[in-house]
Amino acid sequence: MNDVALTNKFLNEILVSYCVSPGEQFLLCLYVTIDKPSKAFIRVRNLKSDQKIKKYEVPIELSSLAFHRDSFGLQLVQVSKAVGGKKIEFEHYIIVNTGDVLHFFTLEQLFSIGEYVPYKWRHNSSTDTVTSFHAYNVRGPDLQVVYCTKFGAIVKFDFDSNASSFKLVSEFKDAASDCISHCEPCTSTHKNKDAIEIPELVFSSFDNCIYSLEGTLQKFPAVDTLSEQKILVSAVGVVAKQYSKKSLRYYVANVLNGGCHLFKRSANDTWDETRILERDTVLVEKSPLVNCCLTCQSRTQLQIVSGSESGKIYYWCYDYRDDNILESHVLQVAETQDIVYNLQVVGPSIYYMVNRDIVGSAIIP
Repeated sequence: MNDVALTNKFLNEILVSYCVSPGEQFLLCLYVTIDKPSKAFIRVRNLKSDQKIKKYEVPIELSSLAFHRDSFGLQLVQVSKAVGGKKIEFEHYIIVNTGDVLHFFTLEQLFSIGEYVPYKWRHNSSTDTVTSFHAYNVRGPDLQVVYCTKFGAIVKFDFDSNASSFKLVSEFKDAASDCISHCEPCTSTHKNKDAIEIPELVFSSFDNCIYSLEGTLQKFPAVDTLSEQKILVSAVGVVAKQYSKKSLRYYVANVLNGGCHLFKRSANDTWDETRILERDTVLVEKSPLVNCCLTCQSRTQLQIVSGSESGKIYYWCYDYRDDNILESHVLQVAETQDIVYNLQVVGPSIYYMVNRDIVGSAIIP
């Protein structure tokens, strides 16, 4: 098998989420105990050294339904703070989603010996569930967070890390007609380091539509809604080429029993499906967890990566200038009955979860 297991299975604990820090320095894994009352732990592994993995208990609330709703999420995000005139210091915040609450605390607090209380943003509906979120630094000490829910809502709010306060920015209560399962940024390869960039957020819904939030909310059908077995479960985008005021963007949508659908969004805002990249499986796909990733490899090449329900990672390299698939590979990273999901591409590595057991990594072919 072409993989490396980065974590182990632990008795009475279930792996529910993970994230990799920028530069592939640290791997953070979120675990929840099976026995009640449930407790949460974060294990930290230094990917640059052979240091022992360290375990930290996290003082967060755990809803009794959170585990069954697959609603856990983990992200490490950086904020900048002015210290003594022109000096800038960076602080890293950990955000944990438990379905009903988003918890905020710093990496320093996690590593500290003393007790701390995370700051909390609670979703305003007790019957709804936060399914996915994305946070980013907008200016100085401020974070902006966007999340989606089981009942099709999209919410945006600000967190001021200096004042430890929250402020609602916008809310779309009925953005989609079904569950919105994933929230992902449309990443840019042409970032202006001196400008504050608020990314386009891409949402995938079980109503088989992709939703794009960039100032306004737009809706784009991704799958034939007449198909009962073909269901959109994740989508992500990338800015392939930036013009002065417009851009060329690509999106990949992972569809149960339908492979990965690649869409081109031109500078005049028209959408065209350019490719359907199929997974070689005879099984009926059922898992809503399997996601896909999309990154720019060069000026005209895109990398598409998909998980599966057969222990495999699928990889394609697509040249959008020539409209041609240059490479395709299948990596067998687990057993044939295992679900490989929560893929993250960081540098030359593909990180992934297998079932609720381990985090692994594979090198991009």
